[in-house]
Amino acid sequence: MGKKDKTYVIATCNEEDTIRLGKILASAFEDRVIAVCGDLGAGKTHFAKGIALGMGIAKHVTSPTFSILNIYRNGDKTFYHMDAYRLTDEESAYNAGIEDILQPKGITLIEWAENVTDILPDGYVSVNIEKGSDENKRLLYITADRQSVDRMALLIHEDTDR
Repeated sequence: MGKKDKTYVIATCNEEDTIRLGKILASAFEDRVIAVCGDLGAGKTHFAKGIALGMGIAKHVTSPTFSILNIYRNGDKTFYHMDAYRLTDEESAYNAGIEDILQPKGITLIEWAENVTDILPDGYVSVNIEKGSDENKRLLYITADRQSVDRMALLIHEDTDR
């Protein structure tokens, strides 16, 4: 992450909030790689479901734990959903096809991205999800370039005004 990046922290109260946040962020981070980190059960896949919904993808989104990469399409937009949990080095990431999804026309979301950060392109969005004190609450730390974070914050604010 660069010096000019900005971090936005937001809390969600349940799975539905996490999905809704992902849906909002889909329009803020079009054609970007989103690197998602968080413990097991933190809500990474719920966040991914929201991104897909925000892209107009109605198909059921599942964790790509075993397939490593799931691809969903809506017209000319593509949602690449990768799970890097079992990718232990750069070679395994390239063998899984990561180079084909790092310049997306749509959005690439990589769960367990801490395993592949060395090969992510400049300008990727970082989302770190932490479990809160209540079993359903989450804190999401979203880091990207200032302009994108400001646009995202405005979209979140507009959504909460409804």
